[in-house]
Amino acid sequence: MNGYQETGPKNPSYALNAITRIGIDQGNEIIRGEPMDKILSKLPEPYYRTEYGAAYLGDTLELIKHIPDGQVNLIMTSPPFALNKKKPYGNKTPSQYVEWFKAFAKEFWRVLSDDGSLVIHIGGSWERGTPTRSMYHFELLFELCRPERAGSKFYLAQDFYWFNPAKLPTPAEWVTVRRVRVKDAVDPIWWLSKSPYPKADNRRVLKPYSESMKQLLKDGYEPKLRPSGHDISDKFQKDLGG
Repeated sequence: MNGYQETGPKNPSYALNAITRIGIDQGNEIIRGEPMDKILSKLPEPYYRTEYGAAYLGDTLELIKHIPDGQVNLIMTSPPFALNKKKPYGNKTPSQYVEWFKAFAKEFWRVLSDDGSLVIHIGGSWERGTPTRSMYHFELLFELCRPERAGSKFYLAQDFYWFNPAKLPTPAEWVTVRRVRVKDAVDPIWWLSKSPYPKADNRRVLKPYSESMKQLLKDGYEPKLRPSGHDISDKFQKDLGG
Protein backbone atom coordinates (compact mmCIF):
# COMPACT_ATOMS: atom_id res chain seq x y z
CA MET A 1 0.00 0.00 0.00
CA ASN A 2 1.56 3.24 -1.11
CA GLY A 3 1.04 6.65 0.42
CA TYR A 4 0.44 6.81 4.14
CA GLN A 5 -1.90 5.54 6.80
CA GLU A 6 -2.77 7.58 9.87
CA THR A 7 -4.86 6.00 12.56
CA GLY A 8 -5.39 7.43 16.02
CA PRO A 9 -7.86 7.52 18.89
CA LYS A 10 -9.68 10.87 19.34
CA ASN A 11 -13.33 12.03 19.05
CA PRO A 12 -16.23 12.68 21.43
CA SER A 13 -19.05 11.28 19.32
CA TYR A 14 -18.17 7.61 19.10
CA ALA A 15 -18.42 4.80 21.61
CA LEU A 16 -14.68 4.63 22.25
CA ASN A 17 -14.05 8.35 21.77
CA ALA A 18 -12.04 7.69 18.66
CA ILE A 19 -11.41 9.32 15.34
CA THR A 20 -9.46 7.74 12.51
CA ARG A 21 -7.72 9.55 9.71
CA ILE A 22 -6.51 7.15 7.05
CA GLY A 23 -4.80 8.32 3.89
CA ILE A 24 -4.80 5.65 1.16
CA ASP A 25 -3.24 5.75 -2.27
CA GLN A 26 -5.82 5.96 -5.03
CA GLY A 27 -4.09 3.41 -7.27
CA ASN A 28 -5.43 -0.11 -7.67
CA GLU A 29 -2.44 -1.98 -6.27
CA ILE A 30 -3.01 -5.67 -5.64
CA ILE A 31 -2.87 -6.46 -1.90
CA ARG A 32 -2.52 -10.20 -1.22
CA GLY A 33 -4.53 -11.00 -4.32
CA GLU A 34 -7.23 -8.42 -3.55
CA PRO A 35 -7.47 -5.18 -5.58
CA MET A 36 -7.19 -1.98 -3.60
CA ASP A 37 -10.56 -0.70 -4.81
CA LYS A 38 -12.20 -3.80 -3.33
CA ILE A 39 -10.58 -3.09 0.04
CA LEU A 40 -11.69 0.54 -0.10
CA SER A 41 -15.23 -0.48 -1.00
CA LYS A 42 -15.56 -2.10 2.43
CA LEU A 43 -14.97 1.24 4.14
CA PRO A 44 -17.69 3.87 4.62
CA GLU A 45 -17.80 6.93 2.41
CA PRO A 46 -14.65 9.05 2.95
CA TYR A 47 -14.95 12.26 4.95
CA TYR A 48 -13.15 13.94 2.06
CA ARG A 49 -10.91 13.09 -0.89
CA THR A 50 -8.00 14.82 -2.59
CA GLU A 51 -5.69 13.82 -5.40
CA TYR A 52 -3.39 12.36 -2.73
CA GLY A 53 -5.92 10.03 -1.13
CA ALA A 54 -8.94 9.85 1.15
CA ALA A 55 -9.62 10.61 4.82
CA TYR A 56 -12.09 8.59 6.90
CA LEU A 57 -13.87 9.87 10.00
CA GLY A 58 -15.09 7.36 12.53
CA ASP A 59 -14.34 5.00 15.39
CA THR A 60 -10.78 3.79 14.97
CA LEU A 61 -11.48 0.31 16.27
CA GLU A 62 -14.37 -0.11 13.82
CA LEU A 63 -12.75 1.33 10.69
CA ILE A 64 -9.46 -0.47 11.17
CA LYS A 65 -11.23 -3.85 11.03
CA HIS A 66 -11.65 -3.35 7.27
CA ILE A 67 -7.90 -3.13 6.70
CA PRO A 68 -6.18 -6.47 5.93
CA ASP A 69 -3.33 -7.73 8.10
CA GLY A 70 0.12 -6.34 7.44
CA GLN A 71 -0.85 -3.74 4.83
CA VAL A 72 0.00 -0.45 6.56
CA ASN A 73 3.54 0.90 6.55
CA LEU A 74 3.07 3.91 8.80
CA ILE A 75 0.61 4.87 11.53
CA MET A 76 0.97 8.37 13.01
CA THR A 77 -1.27 9.28 15.90
CA SER A 78 -1.70 11.91 18.58
CA PRO A 79 -4.18 10.28 20.97
CA PRO A 80 -5.95 12.22 23.73
CA PHE A 81 -3.45 12.89 26.51
CA ALA A 82 -4.08 11.53 29.99
CA LEU A 83 -5.04 14.77 31.70
CA ASN A 84 -6.61 14.99 35.15
CA LYS A 85 -9.06 17.59 33.89
CA LYS A 86 -11.84 16.03 31.82
CA LYS A 87 -12.13 17.27 28.24
CA PRO A 88 -15.23 17.15 25.98
CA TYR A 89 -13.62 14.43 23.83
CA GLY A 90 -13.49 12.03 26.77
CA ASN A 91 -9.82 11.70 27.72
CA LYS A 92 -8.70 9.00 30.14
CA THR A 93 -6.91 9.57 33.46
CA PRO A 94 -3.26 8.53 33.84
CA SER A 95 -4.25 5.44 35.84
CA GLN A 96 -6.65 4.30 33.06
CA TYR A 97 -4.53 5.17 30.07
CA VAL A 98 -2.33 2.12 29.43
CA GLU A 99 -5.22 -0.34 29.70
CA TRP A 100 -7.35 1.86 27.41
CA PHE A 101 -4.63 2.04 24.75
CA LYS A 102 -4.08 -1.73 24.56
CA ALA A 103 -7.05 -2.31 22.23
CA PHE A 104 -5.64 0.20 19.75
CA ALA A 105 -2.13 -1.22 20.02
CA LYS A 106 -3.41 -4.69 19.16
CA GLU A 107 -5.04 -3.48 15.95
CA PHE A 108 -2.09 -1.25 15.04
CA TRP A 109 0.20 -4.26 15.33
CA ARG A 110 -2.10 -6.39 13.17
CA VAL A 111 -2.34 -3.98 10.23
CA LEU A 112 1.31 -2.91 10.21
CA SER A 113 3.67 -4.51 7.73
CA ASP A 114 6.77 -6.25 9.05
CA ASP A 115 8.82 -3.14 8.31
CA GLY A 116 6.06 -0.76 9.45
CA SER A 117 6.21 1.98 12.09
CA LEU A 118 3.90 3.39 14.74
CA VAL A 119 4.65 7.02 15.66
CA ILE A 120 2.92 8.32 18.79
CA HIS A 121 2.89 11.99 19.79
CA ILE A 122 1.93 12.03 23.46
CA GLY A 123 1.99 14.84 25.99
CA GLY A 124 2.89 14.54 29.63
CA SER A 125 0.67 15.08 32.66
CA TRP A 126 0.90 16.04 36.32
CA GLU A 127 -0.03 14.09 39.43
CA ARG A 128 -3.26 15.46 40.89
CA GLY A 129 -2.68 17.89 43.75
CA THR A 130 1.12 17.80 43.72
CA PRO A 131 3.86 19.53 41.69
CA THR A 132 5.14 16.20 40.36
CA ARG A 133 4.95 14.66 36.93
CA SER A 134 2.95 11.60 35.93
CA MET A 135 4.87 8.70 34.39
CA TYR A 136 1.92 7.43 32.34
CA HIS A 137 3.45 8.07 28.91
CA PHE A 138 6.63 6.22 29.90
CA GLU A 139 4.49 3.41 31.33
CA LEU A 140 2.74 3.17 27.94
CA LEU A 141 6.07 2.98 26.16
CA PHE A 142 7.31 0.23 28.50
CA GLU A 143 4.06 -1.70 28.07
CA LEU A 144 4.22 -1.61 24.26
CA CYS A 145 7.86 -2.70 24.22
CA ARG A 146 7.76 -5.43 26.88
CA PRO A 147 9.75 -8.52 25.81
CA GLU A 148 6.98 -10.78 27.08
CA ARG A 149 4.52 -9.32 24.56
CA ALA A 150 5.32 -12.18 22.21
CA GLY A 151 3.67 -11.66 18.84
CA SER A 152 2.75 -8.05 19.58
CA LYS A 153 5.94 -6.45 20.89
CA PHE A 154 7.02 -3.09 19.50
CA TYR A 155 10.60 -1.85 19.34
CA LEU A 156 11.63 1.68 20.22
CA ALA A 157 13.27 2.77 16.98
CA GLN A 158 13.93 6.28 18.25
CA ASP A 159 12.53 8.94 20.55
CA PHE A 160 11.98 12.55 19.53
CA TYR A 161 10.94 15.58 21.58
CA TRP A 162 8.79 18.38 20.22
CA PHE A 163 9.75 21.73 21.69
CA ASN A 164 6.63 23.87 21.85
CA PRO A 165 7.32 27.21 23.62
CA ALA A 166 3.74 28.38 22.91
CA LYS A 167 2.27 26.09 25.58
CA LEU A 168 0.30 27.75 28.37
CA PRO A 169 1.96 28.09 31.80
CA THR A 170 0.17 25.20 33.45
CA PRO A 171 -0.57 23.87 35.99
CA ALA A 172 -1.19 27.45 37.10
CA GLU A 173 -1.05 26.48 40.80
CA TRP A 174 2.60 25.47 40.52
CA VAL A 175 3.81 27.68 37.64
CA THR A 176 2.14 31.07 38.11
CA VAL A 177 0.81 31.04 41.69
CA ARG A 178 3.32 29.28 43.93
CA ARG A 179 6.13 29.64 41.38
CA VAL A 180 7.74 26.31 42.20
CA ARG A 181 7.83 24.83 38.66
CA VAL A 182 8.51 26.08 35.13
CA LYS A 183 5.98 25.57 32.37
CA ASP A 184 6.04 22.37 30.35
CA ALA A 185 7.27 22.98 26.81
CA VAL A 186 8.19 19.51 25.50
CA ASP A 187 6.12 16.59 24.18
CA PRO A 188 7.67 13.16 23.55
CA ILE A 189 7.21 11.46 20.19
CA TRP A 190 7.79 7.71 20.30
CA TRP A 191 8.84 6.07 17.02
CA LEU A 192 7.97 2.41 17.48
CA SER A 193 8.43 -0.38 14.97
CA LYS A 194 7.23 -3.92 14.45
CA SER A 195 10.78 -5.17 13.86
CA PRO A 196 14.24 -3.78 14.69
CA TYR A 197 14.61 -2.68 11.06
CA PRO A 198 11.61 -0.56 9.97
CA LYS A 199 11.49 1.06 6.56
CA ALA A 200 13.26 4.42 6.88
CA ASP A 201 15.64 6.71 5.00
CA ASN A 202 17.04 9.78 6.79
CA ARG A 203 18.15 11.24 3.45
CA ARG A 204 14.55 12.40 3.03
CA VAL A 205 14.85 14.72 6.04
CA LEU A 206 18.38 16.06 5.74
CA LYS A 207 19.27 19.40 7.27
CA PRO A 208 21.66 21.58 5.22
CA TYR A 209 25.23 21.69 6.47
CA SER A 210 26.19 24.72 8.55
CA GLU A 211 28.71 27.17 7.11
CA SER A 212 31.37 25.85 9.49
CA MET A 213 30.75 22.27 8.31
CA LYS A 214 30.99 23.37 4.70
CA GLN A 215 34.30 25.04 5.49
CA LEU A 216 35.51 21.88 7.24
CA LEU A 217 34.68 19.79 4.18
CA LYS A 218 36.52 22.30 2.00
CA ASP A 219 39.63 22.60 4.17
CA GLY A 220 39.83 18.96 5.17
CA TYR A 221 40.22 17.38 8.60
CA GLU A 222 43.12 15.51 10.16
CA PRO A 223 41.91 12.05 11.24
CA LYS A 224 42.74 11.52 14.90
CA LEU A 225 41.58 10.23 18.24
CA ARG A 226 39.78 12.95 20.18
CA PRO A 227 40.08 13.39 23.99
CA SER A 228 36.52 12.08 24.29
CA GLY A 229 37.68 8.75 22.87
CA HIS A 230 35.95 9.20 19.52
CA ASP A 231 38.13 8.05 16.63
CA ILE A 232 37.49 10.54 13.81
CA SER A 233 38.49 8.84 10.56
CA ASP A 234 38.99 10.36 7.11
CA LYS A 235 35.42 9.31 6.26
CA PHE A 236 34.33 12.32 8.33
CA GLN A 237 35.33 14.47 5.36
CA LYS A 238 32.83 12.87 3.00
CA ASP A 239 30.05 15.20 1.84
CA LEU A 240 26.80 13.29 2.39
CA GLY A 241 24.58 16.18 1.34
CA GLY A 242 23.51 17.19 4.82
